[in-house]
Amino acid sequence: MQDRDSREQTGNKAKPRRLPQLVGAALFVLFMCGLLGLVALSGKLGAQSGTEEYRVHATATGNAQIVDWFLRGIDQMQKGNYLLAEANFEAVLKAQPGNTSVQQLIVTARVAQTPTAVPPTPTPNPVPTAVTTDKAQLFAELLTANDQQQLDKVINLTDQLRALDADYESETVTDLRFKALVARGQARLADGDLEAGLYDLDLASAIRDLEPQVQQQRQIAAMYQNAINYFGADWEKSIQLLSQVYAIAPRYRDIGAKLFEAYEKSGDAFASVQEWCPAETHYASAVAMSSNARLTQKQTDARQKCLTATPAAITGTTGTTASAQPMPGVSGNIIFAAVDPASGAYHLQSFNTSQAQLTTVETGGSQPAYQRGAGMVAYSFGSAIHGLTANGAVVQLGPFSGAWPSVSPDSARIAYAQFQNGNWNITISSFASPGSPVKLGQGSHPVWGPTGKIAYQGCVNGLCGIYVVNPDQPSDRQRITTAPGDIGIQWSPDGSHLVYMTNFTGNWEIYTVALANLQFRQITNGNGISAVPAWSPDGAQIAFESNRDGSWGLYIVGSEGGEARKLLTIGANHPAWQSERLAWTP
Repeated sequence: MQDRDSREQTGNKAKPRRLPQLVGAALFVLFMCGLLGLVALSGKLGAQSGTEEYRVHATATGNAQIVDWFLRGIDQMQKGNYLLAEANFEAVLKAQPGNTSVQQLIVTARVAQTPTAVPPTPTPNPVPTAVTTDKAQLFAELLTANDQQQLDKVINLTDQLRALDADYESETVTDLRFKALVARGQARLADGDLEAGLYDLDLASAIRDLEPQVQQQRQIAAMYQNAINYFGADWEKSIQLLSQVYAIAPRYRDIGAKLFEAYEKSGDAFASVQEWCPAETHYASAVAMSSNARLTQKQTDARQKCLTATPAAITGTTGTTASAQPMPGVSGNIIFAAVDPASGAYHLQSFNTSQAQLTTVETGGSQPAYQRGAGMVAYSFGSAIHGLTANGAVVQLGPFSGAWPSVSPDSARIAYAQFQNGNWNITISSFASPGSPVKLGQGSHPVWGPTGKIAYQGCVNGLCGIYVVNPDQPSDRQRITTAPGDIGIQWSPDGSHLVYMTNFTGNWEIYTVALANLQFRQITNGNGISAVPAWSPDGAQIAFESNRDGSWGLYIVGSEGGEARKLLTIGANHPAWQSERLAWTP
């Protein structure tokens, strides 16, 4: 047992070093693509090529190399190794011909090598020759440029000063550089130059943490850029990534139009190989976003052909069924999201524990939550919300859009989280009146309990943790835990306990809490990550996901702890484990 106060004693971790993302990788990629040629990869959709996969990989690889050259150049300048500094900056300039800051650094390095000589003008990218190595003069020019909001000049001058002498007026130089990088990065993002904007903001974040609003802008832009990399090459991966952006910022740039197109084009790809059921599902998702006669007809045709299609065996995620065995004392179906290794997309899976049989519920589904009273598993499907009924039917749950959906015990309402104005907000919608949603307040990971209350993760007046609230009386709110990382919440079948995952000790583990007296119990204590727990239908056991043996799998443990047993291997890749959930149905 563990009381609530003792859980607040958490340690501080050192901030991990983040790798900046640099512009100019497109030149590197084009060169490599031209060198390798077009190498087609076969697949069900027939839409992905080897060069596209290489392009996505090479962008990140190229960026890392450019960062390394730049940082090495700065380091060599500070050590007085001007020739080596020049060589590193030249490498950066070759990948980024328009980087004026690096151009100035090259000239500064050359002047430092031969102070009395006039540096030659390089070709084909001429660089300015009128530079100075007088630190006081450079600092004065910096202050003037800052007053005049000449962002490019401020950044160029701070680069030169840092390279010449990292300690010279370091506090002021660093502060001005940070502010200029943030301002230019935001301006570039607003102008649609995403890679350049991300480059600036990542350089700024290496100096100190960005403001939450700026960090949010950077994160959304990076997610969007990553999604666009796959657009037209891998529709399933593109849908997965675009959906993540759409759920957070549905009005960001052309995200809605891109996601709509990806759904339709993916449906077309499935239809082209007569996979009518997944084609209908993707057309339905497109129709839910924006309907027209042409698309509706596609959906209707695919639905009719799906109904008459010859049933095909569904094997689920590759490699999982071979390692699954029936486990004595475990029954029911555990529903979870796993990454398909072939496409990289999340699929909603259902594992029958008695028969050791794995089936795919829906490609693209995730974040399931079971409501016993409603007999329904609600889950997110991109930006839409779908449900799995007791008879195994997949349905779309109204025109709602959000994450972590959960149906009320009386089947009348649904709770979910929407990202609006920089924050996650708990929203409640009625199936009878879908156009009149109710905003419950800021928070995420909502889940409706059997007694009619909602548990969620949130912060109220700066106090973070898990809250339990009566949705019909929002003032009836109780703070249950005290750590902001308490997520993945699920109710016990009788509504007396919550189970959740938390990293307040420095490692992700599973805990339960009795709501009557706020007594906590640590359920797991093993190597690796223990995450996304769910109660068994009888409340005697808890299922959870873990990578403790090197790959992700489903584990079963008693509701009061003890030795965990591995039920199923689900794969090596699970990038969204923190936002996922499990559902355990009878």
